[in-house]
Amino acid sequence: MTILKPFMVILKSLLFYIFDSFALYNETSPQKNKFELVLLVRQDAIGDFIMWLDTAKEFRQLFPAKKYKIILIGNASWCGLADEFPYWDQVLPIDSKKFKSFSGYRWGLLRKIKNMRAHIAIQPTFSREFYNGDTIIRASTALKKVGSVGDMSNRNWLKKIISDRWYTKLIPASAIKMTELERNSEFFQGFSKKSHQLSYPSMISIRQASPTEWEKLNYYVLFPGGSSLLRQWPLVFFAEIAKRIYEESGLKGVLDGGPNEKPLAESIQGLTDAPLEWAGTQLNELPVLLKHSQLLISSETSAVHIASAVNTPVICILGGAYYGRFLPYPELPEKKIILETVSYLMPCYGCNGDCIYPLKNNEPAPCITNISVDAVWEKVKPLLPS
Repeated sequence: MTILKPFMVILKSLLFYIFDSFALYNETSPQKNKFELVLLVRQDAIGDFIMWLDTAKEFRQLFPAKKYKIILIGNASWCGLADEFPYWDQVLPIDSKKFKSFSGYRWGLLRKIKNMRAHIAIQPTFSREFYNGDTIIRASTALKKVGSVGDMSNRNWLKKIISDRWYTKLIPASAIKMTELERNSEFFQGFSKKSHQLSYPSMISIRQASPTEWEKLNYYVLFPGGSSLLRQWPLVFFAEIAKRIYEESGLKGVLDGGPNEKPLAESIQGLTDAPLEWAGTQLNELPVLLKHSQLLISSETSAVHIASAVNTPVICILGGAYYGRFLPYPELPEKKIILETVSYLMPCYGCNGDCIYPLKNNEPAPCITNISVDAVWEKVKPLLPS
């Protein structure tokens, strides 16, 4: 099966290419636009979106509302949050799983994007993905289609050769290792030919929600889940941290995460007598929960970036899979945030999630399990109220 895998990938790529070609073939009735239409395409994860906000705001300056209409074609997982920002005029959510299929859903969206008659289509993502972001650029009839040269983490050479032809311009990317914040700035400067002062993500411009119960409470937040079990710190460790926080400060804890992560929270509650409440917030509610929290202790998740963006102190348990790309943040002069990462350095750092060690099912990687409770506690204790 391993031998056949490259051939199956090639076959899948070609089948999608043919399917999309049929979907885009016939002419239909394109819409008429009052303003020149700008498409911003981002199909990556929640954390990527939050980190992009530092440069996302700049596109509104490049394309002012008096002349342009900006449509953000985003991943449906975070579009509810994206609606709260003033940087675009409309958000078009894409269900990435449904879109990555031979379906009427994909067919209809490709036709819809084609008929928008965009002036320019831009995909600022560094690690481009053939079936989603690149295909959306292909579907657009914009005369200008701009993307990043990018890397090969989500592509093979066949996908690169095919998809590079769908762009009218590819912005060069440095071969030097950079964080995602720096990559976003690099793209914006290459695209706009303007300088950009790098900054940390901020959600200050988000529309303020009405007062909530969280404003009246004194608490901290634990975020034990993650996008991959490889990066999930053992639940018993989270329980021990909760115990120490309560014994040290009397502070009560709030557990949060996606709906499928509630069992993780219940397991932690069963491992300690420390008071812990399950919040179960929606993504657009999460910034408020984190804003009023004393601190966040989290695995490497989007909550880390959101908490930092609302100026809440963060302790992140960080493994080596993508170390240096998303976290730690670069040090910026005169920019103050409290985002501490706790890691266990190993020679295999930078594996991109392809762990070299034999692991059992659902077992986290050694670079995570070797991070001790004591190491995390050293970062947590100074942040507790006296």
